[in-house]
Amino acid sequence: MRIIGVALTFAYYLSALAFLGNYVVKALQWIKSKPLNVAASDRITPKTFTLAAFDILFFRRLLIVNDVLWIGEWVFHISFGLVVLRHLRYFLDPVPEWIWSIQTIGIIAGYVLPAAFGYIAVMKLCIEKKQYVSSYNFFLLALIFVISVTGLLMKNVYHPDIVAIKEFMMGAVTLRFISTSESPLFIFHFVMVLILFIKLPTHVFAAPLTIMAARQRDEIVKELVHEK
Repeated sequence: MRIIGVALTFAYYLSALAFLGNYVVKALQWIKSKPLNVAASDRITPKTFTLAAFDILFFRRLLIVNDVLWIGEWVFHISFGLVVLRHLRYFLDPVPEWIWSIQTIGIIAGYVLPAAFGYIAVMKLCIEKKQYVSSYNFFLLALIFVISVTGLLMKNVYHPDIVAIKEFMMGAVTLRFISTSESPLFIFHFVMVLILFIKLPTHVFAAPLTIMAARQRDEIVKELVHEK
């Protein structure tokens, strides 16, 4: 399986370059659009930062707009984040203790993730009558759903060679070409992850900056109102 391992490693590098290139371009555009001089009133205060962090972590604005959809979205994103953190053990050697400590909760999150997707799909397609439906977002959600289901299949039914997978991933991140697991399910799973890597929209990482700016504007407006 060395040929497949080399092909997947190249695909990994290409997807990483596409991902980084996309975000570098967007970051440069964002920096270029910002004024060089920032007024003192526009600086981020500890209060603004704390409130914005709360908005980001708990999806406060979605909660205000749609509390029924909010619970599914929040659980979905938290579960996805825990699953990603759990998988860091394949990319690090030695593995930090804190990553080992979240393995159990990461496994639980792996089961919750597809269930949360089902909840979101029902809410958006049936209950909300497509009011919040975006074909692109659904593509990303469906992609994550497929990744989570194939991951569960590998854990519970079709057990690939974990040692071979670890060696392959360590080889990829250290610029070495190593044979991969012979499991077709793992290969499919890995390719789906690379597609997700490429397709992640820039607003996923720009969202904290957007929310921070929105919270900053809210605080400035409140200050102006109180001054009057």
